[in-house]
Amino acid sequence: MWGSTKIRKHLWNREFAKGRWNCLDETPEDCVYCYVEKYCKGGSILDLGCGSGNTGNELDVNKYQDYTGVDVSDVAIQKAMERTKRVGRCEKNHYFQSDIYTYLPRKKYDVILFRDSIYYIPQPRIDPTLDRYSNYLTEHGVFIVRIFDGENHARVVSGIEHSFEIAEKYVSPNTNLAGMKQGEAKPNREETIVMRSQGSMFLERTIAP
Repeated sequence: MWGSTKIRKHLWNREFAKGRWNCLDETPEDCVYCYVEKYCKGGSILDLGCGSGNTGNELDVNKYQDYTGVDVSDVAIQKAMERTKRVGRCEKNHYFQSDIYTYLPRKKYDVILFRDSIYYIPQPRIDPTLDRYSNYLTEHGVFIVRIFDGENHARVVSGIEHSFEIAEKYVSPNTNLAGMKQGEAKPNREETIVMRSQGSMFLERTIAP
């Protein structure tokens, strides 16, 4: 969803209010969590495009110090805050309604996460966006980019890979393509990319074919 902040806020508010993304409210086994927990090293997390709060409330509460979620939709932010209150994480989790393009972090973070949100940024603006947010990474901080359908968003993945050095790639064989029935939709290829912006940059890419 591209357009002005006002337009995107309206569209996302409508979708969250109608329950369009309720299917993502519970994702406790998502492969991105182990990477967030590994690289934050008990520190701070900034989640850009946090939606209704599943990441901040499904991470192991003992694996991070504080979490900040940002989303253009105030409907999503309200849902995230309500869920956080229900599970008792109000002291650790904080949420702000803001546009990713203009949000100004108040501190530096060990992990800055784009979980299924980076492909809503027009491709020419992805590198400038990452460059701006790199100023808010700690010395050993990383970006983590989660892409639900890496095949359909191959240009986004290619652009990121062109800008950063790939250090490691892991393929998770958790889908049996050979066992698919005729006419069944091919499963999405999920990708998680971890990258540093300081010194020798690298990406770690996780693919679930």
